[in-house]
Amino acid sequence: MNDDITLPPVEGEPPDAAAIERIAAQLAASLKPVRPLPSDTVLWTVALSIFLVLSFIGAKVPGFQALAVLSGGQMALYFGALLLFAGLFSRAVVERMIPGSKQVLRPVVLSIEAMAAVGLLVLGLFSDHSAARFVSQGIPCLRLGSICAFVSGLLGWRLLQRGYLVSPRETISVYGFFAGLVGVAVLALHCPILNSLHVLVWHLGAMLLAGLAGFLLGSYADR
Repeated sequence: MNDDITLPPVEGEPPDAAAIERIAAQLAASLKPVRPLPSDTVLWTVALSIFLVLSFIGAKVPGFQALAVLSGGQMALYFGALLLFAGLFSRAVVERMIPGSKQVLRPVVLSIEAMAAVGLLVLGLFSDHSAARFVSQGIPCLRLGSICAFVSGLLGWRLLQRGYLVSPRETISVYGFFAGLVGVAVLALHCPILNSLHVLVWHLGAMLLAGLAGFLLGSYADR
């Protein structure tokens, strides 16, 4: 191509001044001030506070019956693991609420690791593996855990609206598992049944259901 070739200027009628003014007025009317996003620390604190407050209230209503049967070592390991993953899930949610923020935690990996780690810990802490009254004792726990996860999800939706979700499916999915972890924490404080199979199926089952619900809602929001 010859760089010396020049195209003739495009000739035409100048734009109508009235039309330009109408366009400018329409654009100006649609402009809105940008809402500043809260800091990472504020969002992380709010998310973790939702976990702590709901876990306490959710267990206080039916009673802290598990505290009477757990040993000091069991409480330290069990509740310590739940608090650790609550902090990690809070961080993962915040990372996806602020566009351009550094994303260290992968939601799918974190969800699998959380359920696997808590599951292995439960198998080590509770030696009772019997299946007596498995369903009759398990349904009330699954119901309570799911209700607490649902309430956490409602509060979480208000939290998520404070940020900007680049990927609604990913963000809402990870918050679904985080909300389910609230249900697990409530049952850990309330349920006096130290049966590993009971905890694995009915306690962690509430977390799995909440995570699947978050994935479905997030997929719908993406569309």
